[in-house]
Amino acid sequence: MAGALLFDMDGTLIDSEPMWHDQMRVFARHHGIEWTADDAHWTTGRPMVEWAERMRERGVTMDAPSIIATVAGAVAALVRDDVPWLPGSLALLERVAEAGIPAALITNASAENARAMLEAAPEGALRFAISADDVSRSKPDPEPYARAIERLGADAAASIAFEDSGSGARAATAAGARLWFLTTQLTASPVPAERTIGTLADVDADELFAALGGAVPAT
Repeated sequence: MAGALLFDMDGTLIDSEPMWHDQMRVFARHHGIEWTADDAHWTTGRPMVEWAERMRERGVTMDAPSIIATVAGAVAALVRDDVPWLPGSLALLERVAEAGIPAALITNASAENARAMLEAAPEGALRFAISADDVSRSKPDPEPYARAIERLGADAAASIAFEDSGSGARAATAAGARLWFLTTQLTASPVPAERTIGTLADVDADELFAALGGAVPAT
């Protein structure tokens, strides 16, 4: 059994974190609560329900799912309008699609945000997405990665996960995947990584595919 490629979204494939932070501030301002740069930084890589509940603690009267849907919907619309690709990510996904390498998107964002990413990606590059709406426990729990690996029919120990956050790195390694850590958010991974790279532009596609030990047959 061969490995698969597992891609985080925000901070790995696209630079949408600023969009999330901006839309959280817009939402907070509209509801008359304080939302600082420290709050925005705290949200990175966390399950969405955590920052939604923090907003509720500060006075937002909407329930957490409604808060998430409002902010996530605004971000998804921005991504659809102008995809903020990080260096090398689109080119690598094009090579993944051409080679027929099994790959999936694993994100703590909503299903709507994941759909926007799947629509933007080259056809056939990402077979499906595992979003916060698809699991009972989001990253840092290994459930999202474990589900993706099982669905791809891949060997966890041969699969490579691309992550840029502490919670994502912990989730991927706990699921048994090999970690290639991007320093778009942090200077180093909080858990051991097989490789540390700046962006996906630092990845040689041929070397990456060879490291998987062969592709899982397309289904």
